[in-house]
Amino acid sequence: MKTPIRLAALTLLAAFLFAAFILSAPNTAAFSAQPTFPPTETAAPLTTPTTVPAPPLHDLPEVDWQDVSAHKKAMKPAFANDVDRFVNTNRYFIVANLSFEPDAVFRGAQRVRYTNRSGETLNLLVFRLYANTPSLGGRMNVHYVEVNGTQVEPSLSELRSVMGVPLPVPLQDGESVEVRLDFTMVMSRGLNTSYGRFGYVNDVVSATAWYPTLSVYEPQVGWWTDLPSPQGDPAYTETGLYDVRLTLPADLVLATSGTIIETTRNADGTITYRDVTGPMRDHAFQASKRYTTTSTEVDGTRIVMLHYKDRANSSTDGTKVAMQYAAQSLKIFNATFGEYPYAKLVVAQNPTPSGVEFPGIIQIAERAWIQGNRYLEVVIAHEVGHQWFYALVGNNQVALPWIDESLTSYTEFVYFRAAYDDPKVGEDYVDNFQQRYTGYLARSLPDLPLELPVRNYTGIAYGAIIYTKGPLFYVELERQLGREIVYAALAEYFRRHKYGIAVTDDVQRAFEDVSERDLSSVFNQWVRGSEPRANTSN
Repeated sequence: MKTPIRLAALTLLAAFLFAAFILSAPNTAAFSAQPTFPPTETAAPLTTPTTVPAPPLHDLPEVDWQDVSAHKKAMKPAFANDVDRFVNTNRYFIVANLSFEPDAVFRGAQRVRYTNRSGETLNLLVFRLYANTPSLGGRMNVHYVEVNGTQVEPSLSELRSVMGVPLPVPLQDGESVEVRLDFTMVMSRGLNTSYGRFGYVNDVVSATAWYPTLSVYEPQVGWWTDLPSPQGDPAYTETGLYDVRLTLPADLVLATSGTIIETTRNADGTITYRDVTGPMRDHAFQASKRYTTTSTEVDGTRIVMLHYKDRANSSTDGTKVAMQYAAQSLKIFNATFGEYPYAKLVVAQNPTPSGVEFPGIIQIAERAWIQGNRYLEVVIAHEVGHQWFYALVGNNQVALPWIDESLTSYTEFVYFRAAYDDPKVGEDYVDNFQQRYTGYLARSLPDLPLELPVRNYTGIAYGAIIYTKGPLFYVELERQLGREIVYAALAEYFRRHKYGIAVTDDVQRAFEDVSERDLSSVFNQWVRGSEPRANTSN
């Protein structure tokens, strides 16, 4: 436990809250208690994207899809056998290299094995080329596609962010198919989009959504093809296994979602890394010549702090306290929700303005990476919480952002209550959210329900509703059920849907089963908006 602190230094909202909302309800005491940020490095101006002609086809080896032994190395020993459940799920074998021309250019190829578990016959597979969405602003081209060894011509949406791959033979339920894709992807130098999740800025490559990704097929609905809103997270994916061979210049330090099990130095001055994951719904990596690493072990997981070596000797460098916050978050959430199963968790200093989550790796704002800056504690607690709610229990982040973001904002409450001996710290933290939400309503702004797509929250409503009202919904459940029941219900929710995809009814069902109460009224009032909500503010 840490020495109690005054909450005046902890009044910033959840890690992903929009600056517009923060500035609309400033708390002078909170900001004055924090050190002044050092000057922000100026990103290089955007260049004209490098023209990348179709490269020769990669020499892709055949894959034994039944052998998952390497993936178990990415898990804590007690969870290694979880991998066996994912032999016949989404499987990725990716070979790619990264070069600078001067933009960041990815040239890659992948074998993807898809098993039809829809209960229906499929004539088409859909991949998402997320880099081509306006919210990310990269450029991805797929140059060659084959299905079970037969070349096919894919179809593309207008913005080239949705790619349909026709199946020469209809895929029956329970059958599998292998797709090969050769692709290139370009991040312009200076690109820094979607809260810093995607880009090449300040000599840091943030590689997320960097490969063609299988979409989600929903029975009786079809393939998910929606265009993500720039406000929220862009992806909706299912859990699978990744085996990735990345070749990078030797002076780059690399951190990945999974565990690097092989390293090969090449004659041309590059290094090839073999990275494998356990069951994960995305693959991401960070790379920069500026990085160095510091690590520790917590509850059997190695926490790797990926931070700037050019700032490591600064008196204000936040690496030491960032490690403390990450370790404490992992311990608290392990005890409250259920154990984190992976062997590694990366916490990466990054040009993001706030924080962004991916399975096994989180990005933390470089401007917050300062000793004494209490927002650093908030953002790390929030993004570590996402390892449970988004990474392990997934959801459609575009259509139902409340499922992961509201719950992860509530994990901040769980963290501050457990991290400090003085109960007033947690109480004041929750009260601050209530004050901000009350201030939002006092401006006669719409009190929208939680269960809406991202695009339905305009202006500051996304931050106010999803990140402020959302966690307060769980406080209302505490008031009705008791905190112990709420924590037990969330642990049961995690147990039921770990590695899967959840919807609102799954949240409600877990709470009703644990509490043995009908909670339709409170869910309808707060979440669905189908009943008037009583005023519970003080």
